[in-house]
Amino acid sequence: MPLPTVATLTRRLGHDLRPAHGFTATTDEITAVHISDLPDPGGYLSGGELLLSTGLSLPADRAGCEKYVARLVEAGVSALALGLGPVHEEVPAPLSEACRCAGLTLLVVPAPTPFLSVTKGYWDAVSGSAARQLQDMLGHHRGLVDAAAAADAAGVLRTLSRAFGGWAARFSPRGELQEVRPGAARGDAQRISGELVRLRGAGIHSAASFATPSSAVLAYPIAVEGEVVGHLAVGTEVPLDQVRRQLVLSAAGLLSLDSERRRHQTHGTYEAERCVGLLVGHELQAARRLARLTGLPVPTDPLRVLAVRGPAAELAETVRAWCPEALRLQVTSREAQVLLPAAVPDTARLAAQLADTEESTAAVLSGPVSTPRLAEALAHTLEVLEVLAPGERRLSSGASERDRLLGGVDALSQPQVAALAEFLRHRGHWEAAARGLGVHRNTVRYRVTRCEKVLDTDLTDPDVAAELWLHLRRIGLA
Repeated sequence: MPLPTVATLTRRLGHDLRPAHGFTATTDEITAVHISDLPDPGGYLSGGELLLSTGLSLPADRAGCEKYVARLVEAGVSALALGLGPVHEEVPAPLSEACRCAGLTLLVVPAPTPFLSVTKGYWDAVSGSAARQLQDMLGHHRGLVDAAAAADAAGVLRTLSRAFGGWAARFSPRGELQEVRPGAARGDAQRISGELVRLRGAGIHSAASFATPSSAVLAYPIAVEGEVVGHLAVGTEVPLDQVRRQLVLSAAGLLSLDSERRRHQTHGTYEAERCVGLLVGHELQAARRLARLTGLPVPTDPLRVLAVRGPAAELAETVRAWCPEALRLQVTSREAQVLLPAAVPDTARLAAQLADTEESTAAVLSGPVSTPRLAEALAHTLEVLEVLAPGERRLSSGASERDRLLGGVDALSQPQVAALAEFLRHRGHWEAAARGLGVHRNTVRYRVTRCEKVLDTDLTDPDVAAELWLHLRRIGLA
């Protein structure tokens, strides 16, 4: 709460309290009004008071007055007011000179004004200031609520910055600056990112205050369901009092509600993405129609599967920022599965962003796979993720040899697939494979040879034969 100053109190009281000749009322705040005629009232002062005195114990000489004034300056009084009439008809010259030399403001309470008028005038000013502050704070609170109701997070920041004449900013959980008002304060706000990073382990109790070269900063967490989803920070020229701190706390609460609302909206989008992803492997055209109807990225063919282990919700947002065409297939508390187009951005950048989110994040990215093989590719990706160590990330953007081999099966004709399956079932025996198909062995030999060329592989290799056989069994062709 702003306190009356020497200047505002003298203006308020007019003739009843005025500067002595040669003195000017200052802008020093007055914390209280104290009356004392003691030679040394310092023991009863705490600093900032307006001291009223009749001068009953005032020394008559210059040296004595200088010692008296020095004690008042040491006690930190804002001003000395001499009441004329009972003891002194006018301001003693030694006192005036001592105050002038010490830089202490000297005021006069003329006769017959009682000291009670000065005290009453001061507390009237304090109560009036408190009422104005309360009215201002109520107005600011209304502004915050209106902005929050309109889902205008920038409006919340704007209201705070105007209320304090400083800046207000919103940060991510990792301390990244997301928005600041006014925009010109971006440089000041960015200076505190490091401080907010150090608060990550404090959870929802991560409120803090600290100073920068240009601002006194107050920061509060923005939390949803016990999880810190960001920080609100304000920077002002001087530290905020308790009333203004309460305004910042209210704003943090409103931004938490806004984040929760956005989370619910995001959940609805996530469910739509899941539906599209589940359709992709069974009916690609239906999945594409649903994606268009819901405004989601249209899935491609082929596509890739990305699986990550860590703070899943945050990691899924990181992946989306890296590749806007991403579709979240599954997000649990510590694992996320995402569908991506075959052509993805630089995977080195993704690796850096995942590590920045959490150093222990593990991730694996598949090569391009056709949509009929989505379930198989997902299962294989999850198997690899399960054995990865914390912080291990396999994000090669190229197709693996296994992906290339199994993906080639989709290019085979139905007779070729049938011949391949029988050949593998009978472990390379042409006669047995021919009897199983009911065709001549040369026909089987021709079709299998064509399969080797299309797949660009050697079917006599037991590893290749085993991989292909299991794949054909998984997709129901053997």
